[in-house]
Amino acid sequence: MDKIRAVIIGFAHMHVNEIALYISEQPDFELVGFADVPPKTPEATTARYTRTWNLKNNSEKYKITPHSNYIEMLDELKPDMAFILCENDIKPQIVLECAKRGVNVSIEKPMAMTLDKALEIRDIVEKYGIEAIVNWPVIWRPYIHKQLAALESGVVGKLIKSFYINGHTGPLGKGAKHRGVTEKAQEMTDDERASTWWYKSNTGGGAFLDIGCYGCFFSTWARKDDDLPLSVCASAGNYNTPYMDAPDNVAGIIEYKNSLGVYEGSWTVPQASLPTGPIYICTDGVLYCTPEKDVKAMDIYGNEIELPDYEITEHIANIADHYAYCRKNNLPLIKTVTLDYNIRVMALLDASLKSAASGKKELIDNDF
Repeated sequence: MDKIRAVIIGFAHMHVNEIALYISEQPDFELVGFADVPPKTPEATTARYTRTWNLKNNSEKYKITPHSNYIEMLDELKPDMAFILCENDIKPQIVLECAKRGVNVSIEKPMAMTLDKALEIRDIVEKYGIEAIVNWPVIWRPYIHKQLAALESGVVGKLIKSFYINGHTGPLGKGAKHRGVTEKAQEMTDDERASTWWYKSNTGGGAFLDIGCYGCFFSTWARKDDDLPLSVCASAGNYNTPYMDAPDNVAGIIEYKNSLGVYEGSWTVPQASLPTGPIYICTDGVLYCTPEKDVKAMDIYGNEIELPDYEITEHIANIADHYAYCRKNNLPLIKTVTLDYNIRVMALLDASLKSAASGKKELIDNDF
């Protein structure tokens, strides 16, 4: 297999630092180009983890001179794949420009800003015949796979309720730290943070699309195909981030045919103070993740349950490793990166956004 020539489009998301690292470390990939997408409004800071800092950091690290225009980069370099890490609102237009040139894409989570935009991306992909995947950092955590395998084994019975809570102080908040970089975020003023896309609702900023999406992701991953989502009741508010017009805390309850899914997301808590990973409450016990990133189970009396043996699946280290391995060996990709799976996630997220806005329960249409 020839090397997969990859470019990165968009440096707005700090996940770009780890994505670039993974591509550079994967021998079947070649990282050939960088280009940012201009923000709707200028950012008032170039501090660590902002788009300007991300682009400079990676350009220097990988000795790649960035292009000023991503379309010109696509035309000049003719890559095989583009990793998209732009703002949530402009993902469809980036996918379209790649698709028109036959360039496959990897979209950083969530797939889009709304379900309609996610379906628009699917239409583009089908029209031009490219391959599109969605990257979620949590897919590549071995203990999450171990927990899911234990759930599917039935060792604690049938799933009744899934619960997921996650949070931090905001992507650019106090003490924030992201994979691919050893240092924490630098101090910023409120005005500096407010100038970035993360704190603007019209670009897809806020805790719903940043963290609430993970709740929808895990809720979908835990369910069997016959346990369809029926409705969502969600709430959101801005309680400690007055310079932002999007919520900093969100919560949702998803009603399924045979179970419940509950999730919470916050931009106002130290990450270390929250549980690690999802919790599965079942008919015969509970599965949960430990702070040491392992999995434990208890029966309904509080006694620890021995979990079945689990072997780590090969090549789930990261998105670049997994994609190259599957393509090299003609194997199917893990379902959680596929568009079909991510459309289902977007249906939950979209209904959650609508419910929080309307103050009412929103029904979920599973006919995509």
